[in-house]
Amino acid sequence: MTIKISESLLGHLIEQERVLLEPSIRQSSSSLDKLLNPYFHEISANGMMFNKAHVMSRLPNEKVPQFYNQSFKGQMLSDDLAQLTYHAAYRHSAKAPLHYSIRMSIWKRAQNHWELIYHQGTPCPEFELLFEE
Repeated sequence: MTIKISESLLGHLIEQERVLLEPSIRQSSSSLDKLLNPYFHEISANGMMFNKAHVMSRLPNEKVPQFYNQSFKGQMLSDDLAQLTYHAAYRHSAKAPLHYSIRMSIWKRAQNHWELIYHQGTPCPEFELLFEE
């Protein structure tokens, strides 16, 4: 049985996903440490698997890509686990082609905040970008 996610929690988790794309957050070890669960794992769109230590060593030095995310959907997997799915398009520079993917994140409630415990990007066909979200 699926537990409905509240609109306020969905909005908060969408904001958290977008916060993770901000250069000031990506370059801050303390901010990343707070947002990523100790058991965090990511499977990237190119099939690579990363843990929290790898992500925390890579992100501060990585140029933030131009990123668009939209069409968010959420559901509760349990009282303390929330799943987001969405479409994303990104490129490494303004002149580079866009890469399209479907993204899925699982957020876990910690003591007084939510932490990202799992993220995956899977390549998908091109979709129309919506700029009103």
